[in-house]
Amino acid sequence: MKKNTLIYITSGILSAGMLAYLLFNLDWEILHFAFSDIHWGWLGIALLTYLVNVGLRALRFSNLIYSRQINWLDFVPVASLHNILMYLMPAKTGDVTYIFFAKNRLDVSIHEGTATLLAARYYDFAVVAFFLAALLPFAKNEMPNWIFQSSIIFCVMVLIGTVGIVLFLRLKKTNINIEEHPLDKEKSLLTRLNRTWLKFLLGLREIQSHGAHLRTTLFTALIWLCIYINFYSATKSMGLPVSFYHIVIISIVMIPLTLLPLQGFANIGTHEVGWTSVLVAFNYPYKTALAIAAGSHFVLLLSVLISGGLAFSAATLIKSKLASKK
Repeated sequence: MKKNTLIYITSGILSAGMLAYLLFNLDWEILHFAFSDIHWGWLGIALLTYLVNVGLRALRFSNLIYSRQINWLDFVPVASLHNILMYLMPAKTGDVTYIFFAKNRLDVSIHEGTATLLAARYYDFAVVAFFLAALLPFAKNEMPNWIFQSSIIFCVMVLIGTVGIVLFLRLKKTNINIEEHPLDKEKSLLTRLNRTWLKFLLGLREIQSHGAHLRTTLFTALIWLCIYINFYSATKSMGLPVSFYHIVIISIVMIPLTLLPLQGFANIGTHEVGWTSVLVAFNYPYKTALAIAAGSHFVLLLSVLISGGLAFSAATLIKSKLASKK
């Protein structure tokens, strides 16, 4: 049985199990109250910020491409499809779809697609660590110990990794040539890891040579700000009381959870575990926390599908109209 098939079967079982747990344990009265008087303004903000988020991701990818200049509008359909599949498919298998969308739609090489995707993820970790480090001194007394200690470890690991990468790029002057390290027929794990590392370093070196680090960092910071506002607006649209500070912590806790090799489709289970565990740690009643997690998950799913689909359709329509005028 192929590895991906096994992942999908296991993820399907996990999704079904988590749905069953939610059905039996949700306080439907809380959820019914939340959705019976939906705040459409906050829901609109949630959808809008996710739409902006897709546009910013397209800007970031167009900024990271180093072989040639590609208009950010051309990247919007790629970013839209990638974002939808990254959310819907389990165990981050949807993340690699960017590489193939960029290859098929924009003729970006597999090497460059891999390098820019890995670079984008690096910037995500670095920016989140920066936000977290800025937040920790003010939130230490309110934050549960396990969250505070995990946050410190995360920030230190990202800092060490960043310093190591910067020193490597500045001190190691030899060229990185991926073609000198072809993937052998056995496709050993060590070989694949080495090849992935080389692609990552190649991407960072090319980005550095084009002076794109500051712009990419800014785009990444705005992307995460949109994520925070989307999460916050999702809870406000249901009239559920969750502070913006708690939303930031939730989004950070979600990062390692979404990197787990096994998880459900559309983050079913991962989302609920992350949100509920953080809210309970901040003394929210369990049933209320679970209802908030389930409700916010539904709004997030709407954001992904509606805003992602709208971004794809609008960009495709604009491109076709521009092409017809030429």
